[in-house]
Amino acid sequence: MKIEAPTKAIKELCLQLGSDYGIKVVDRENVIYRNLGNGYDIEVSRLDTNRSRMNATIYVWKTESSQIVDIIKNINSFEKLKQTLSEVSTRYLSL
Repeated sequence: MKIEAPTKAIKELCLQLGSDYGIKVVDRENVIYRNLGNGYDIEVSRLDTNRSRMNATIYVWKTESSQIVDIIKNINSFEKLKQTLSEVSTRYLSL
């Protein structure tokens, strides 16, 4: 199954989040991704769409075991996404 190129929308969101974030394919989906560098990764799913309405999900992974340790659903605005990513990054960077 061929993975489509990232949409303009996900590229723009990723740029707005800053250089800590990139686009990566996870489970055949383009996601916004950040490696925290301490054994945790953040994945933002459900953004690679041309729909005007956002409904993102954030997953925090423990990289060593490939285990999901946190899920935050129903993020429906860029402001909420940015705030939640800041909170999640701060929490997991301190571990």
